[in-house]
Amino acid sequence: MDDLDRLITKKDREIPGFAVAVEKRKGELLIAAKLREARENLKLTQREVAEKWSLSQQSISKIENAKDNHVSIHTLNEYARVLGYELHFILKPHERHLQRRI
Repeated sequence: MDDLDRLITKKDREIPGFAVAVEKRKGELLIAAKLREARENLKLTQREVAEKWSLSQQSISKIENAKDNHVSIHTLNEYARVLGYELHFILKPHERHLQRRI
């Protein structure tokens, strides 16, 4: 069990259902983390990205922290473009579905 798993387990004891909620949003959280990581690797602040994109720093923060439940693919693609990246998606079966087949 890694540090993240321990944290999720701890929070789930404090807030029942926390682990289920994290599992449901895992994909969104991973995308948000990748965007933030890309920005940080470029040594850009949220404010600098916001200025390049003509958005507020708060909008960038919401995207990077997965606080907006309705971020479009267009928005994610634009964020990647502003950073000089291309956005690619991979569609794969969920682990639970793979285990049922075995």
